[in-house]
Amino acid sequence: MASSTTNVITRQRRIYLAQISRGAIETIPKITHIAFGDGGVGEDGQPLQPNELQTQLNNEIGRYEIASVENPVETTNRYTVTIPESDLNGKNINEMALVDADGQLAAVKTFLNKGKDEDVKFTFEFDEEF
Repeated sequence: MASSTTNVITRQRRIYLAQISRGAIETIPKITHIAFGDGGVGEDGQPLQPNELQTQLNNEIGRYEIASVENPVETTNRYTVTIPESDLNGKNINEMALVDADGQLAAVKTFLNKGKDEDVKFTFEFDEEF
């Protein structure tokens, strides 16, 4: 059985990490937002495989500023955002991406449909693992 979630670090983010590790650059853009979309599943309802070359979601429907960052382990940043009750009502959310301060995607994740009702807040976490 296939996994119900799949994710990938984008090539651009990996380039930044390689450059900073060798001292070619001094900083990389901070993760500032999580973008959400409804284009992350195929006709069969199963998550599509994200592509490391993606520069945008398949169909972005919302973008939210990071509310908090935690480190559940030393090699993981856990970013959290909440979609308010008033946003994305009636939408099926099935893709999301970490977005840096320059507007570039750092990582993309796809998953099974999460239907958003109007009286519900959704809190999402996205782990960036090193």
